[in-house]
Amino acid sequence: MSSASDDVENRQHGAEKDSERDRSSMPDNEKYKEGETSQRDSDNDLQYATSFKLAAIMATINLSTMVAALDLGIVATAIPAITNDFQSLDEIAWYSAACFILVGATSSTWGKLFTYFPAPIAYMSALVLYLIGSVVAASAPNSIALIIGRAIQGCGCSGTLSGSVLIINFTAAPSSRPLLIGVWMGVFMGATVLGPLLGGVFTTEVTWRWCFWINLPIGGLALALQLLFLRIPKQIKPMPATWKEIILQLDFSGFMILAASLISYTLALEWGGLTKSWSDGTVIATLVVWLVLTIGFFINEWLLGARAMMPLHLLKTRMTWASCLYAWITNCANFQVLFYLPIYFQSVKGDSAIMSGVYTLPFVSFYALGSFLSGFWISKTRLPIAAEIVSPLLALIGTILFHQMDINTSKAWYVGAQIPFGLGIGLGSQVPVTALQAFAKPAEVAATMGIVFTCQTISGAYFNTAAQSVFENTIYKRLATTAPEISSSSISSAGAAGLRNNFSGQELTLVLDAYMAGIKNVFIFAVAGAAANALAALLIPPTRIPDHEEDE
Repeated sequence: MSSASDDVENRQHGAEKDSERDRSSMPDNEKYKEGETSQRDSDNDLQYATSFKLAAIMATINLSTMVAALDLGIVATAIPAITNDFQSLDEIAWYSAACFILVGATSSTWGKLFTYFPAPIAYMSALVLYLIGSVVAASAPNSIALIIGRAIQGCGCSGTLSGSVLIINFTAAPSSRPLLIGVWMGVFMGATVLGPLLGGVFTTEVTWRWCFWINLPIGGLALALQLLFLRIPKQIKPMPATWKEIILQLDFSGFMILAASLISYTLALEWGGLTKSWSDGTVIATLVVWLVLTIGFFINEWLLGARAMMPLHLLKTRMTWASCLYAWITNCANFQVLFYLPIYFQSVKGDSAIMSGVYTLPFVSFYALGSFLSGFWISKTRLPIAAEIVSPLLALIGTILFHQMDINTSKAWYVGAQIPFGLGIGLGSQVPVTALQAFAKPAEVAATMGIVFTCQTISGAYFNTAAQSVFENTIYKRLATTAPEISSSSISSAGAAGLRNNFSGQELTLVLDAYMAGIKNVFIFAVAGAAANALAALLIPPTRIPDHEEDE
């Protein structure tokens, strides 16, 4: 065998060489079949972490996840200040899209890495990559550098998030997984309770750059805990393969096509109606390129079969494709509120970044509560469909209330609207992950998790970019009618947090009116997303999650 195969033998703790030679010569789909059979045959010998070991592992992955989640919340409240510093209102979409594009484009790739490499090494590598991106973003001299840093963060964040769920699957007994995933999701959004507050403090008292520097000490502690406590049960072993096979499995062609299509989409919506008209040849050509690349991506995945970053054969079952569709649509409402509610507070209401963070606490708090309740319900009933139906209905109520807001909306209204919305999103956002990791065949868990995370995160890139286009087009079109003397460049240079420093009197009134119109249209987008998700929930089979422990 090659030296790479010898390394695999060492990682397999002395597995027989002849057996590994046989497996390394198998087609990839045969490896999956053998892996599935061998895992089923050894069900009685499975070992899971319990008591202190499980608690230590959960603390480790929750802290690692908190680093990524903290950054999401911090950035939401820091965006107005960033646009003010860089005079880059027209690049708001990239601050989130750059991260989401890389999270989505690499989620399935990380699933493959967790298949072929020891989970602790892959998990630590993801966090290190995320911290490198944090340094780049924190020290960014301009908007472009910040976007590059966010992209690197997105790549590392992808491995941290998808790896966390896989490690729960590797280490916890099946009956415990729904609740633990619920707790994990609660920590994910619970960290954003702290995020907006820290973002507000840093932005107001120091600088928004500390929103990224803060990741280093927390991430360093998380890395130390990973080294000390992250131990995977003996039955979870990397799949033997040569380096050539691993490289083929990573599907670099799929990654490049998908990333290029998302960049084309973002550019088209950034230009359309703003710097260029929608009928401009460049905008039309970019949209055509996006469509061609998107079709090309699915053709590429179909041709690669089991080696694809998104193995399409896994989408054959109704449970899988309907759950992925549900996961895709959820973020249409979720991220619009998360990113544009702080803009409402800081630009329209004139609140400080600190108070903006305080006023978003109801949303993220009830999200965390909903996530915990959902995990508890599924662990007891093994019936995920109930949470998936209730979730978008509550979110729909919240988005309708958000859309009714105006410049003079009372505190009771915008706090009250966050309660059903946060609870609803929290109830449903984790369910596709919980359900699909339980329904997936043992050898396909990593690939299935990669697909569902890809759907969740790429939708963030799509919907955030579309919302930004709606927001900016509404502002500029409104002002072109009500205040043609106010140039779009003056709006862009003012930034969302600097309106009152650059405009006054009647001009300020008209600018705030345009901002409010833009935010209301974004919330219409969120209403449509919640309604669509309610319909998507009806496509999911009302099937109970299997209790594997009964089989054991």
